[in-house]
Amino acid sequence: MPKRSERQEYASSFDGNPYNNVSPKAMYKRLRWGNKVVDTFNIDAPEPMVVLGELAKLRRGKTTFWSFEENNGPFLAVGRDSNLLYIISRHEDGSPCNVPSNGYKPLCVITGIDYYSDKGGEDIYYFHNHEKPYPTLMQHSKGCWYLKPSYLSDGGRSYVVDDAGIIG
Repeated sequence: MPKRSERQEYASSFDGNPYNNVSPKAMYKRLRWGNKVVDTFNIDAPEPMVVLGELAKLRRGKTTFWSFEENNGPFLAVGRDSNLLYIISRHEDGSPCNVPSNGYKPLCVITGIDYYSDKGGEDIYYFHNHEKPYPTLMQHSKGCWYLKPSYLSDGGRSYVVDDAGIIG
C-alpha cells in the first residue's frame, strides 16, 4: 500500500477528502476498483460508510493485537465525510452493527492494519504498515472502533484512504 512518504503522488488526498460529495455507490466502485455494489445495509451511523473489506489483523508494534480468519472478521469501513477507518462488529446474521456517534475512548496506537478485500474482482489480502506518528484505535463499549489519525507538524493527517487504499 502507498506510504505517506510518497505524499507528492497522493497530495490531493491529503489536502482534502477524496470522497467529498461522492455517493456511497460511486465511492464503493472507486474503493473496490470497479466492482459493482453487491449488498447495502441500513444502519445508524454518524455518516455514510462504505466497506473497504474485512479486518484480518491489527498490529501494535511488532505484536499482533487482533486477528481474524477470512469471513470471520468485522467490517473495515471508510466514513465518507470524515475519511476515517471504522471497524464494525457483525450481528449473528453477518450484517453490520450500528455505529455510535460519540462515547469513544482511546485504546492504543496501531502500527499496521491488514484486511481481506475483493478489489477489481480479485480476492486479495492487503496489509498496511502505518508511519509515525501512528493513529490511535478509539473504542466504543458497543463493539465499534475507529482509527483516529495523528497530526503532523504541518497539520496534515497521518493517514487517509483513497482509491489506492490506506496511505500513511
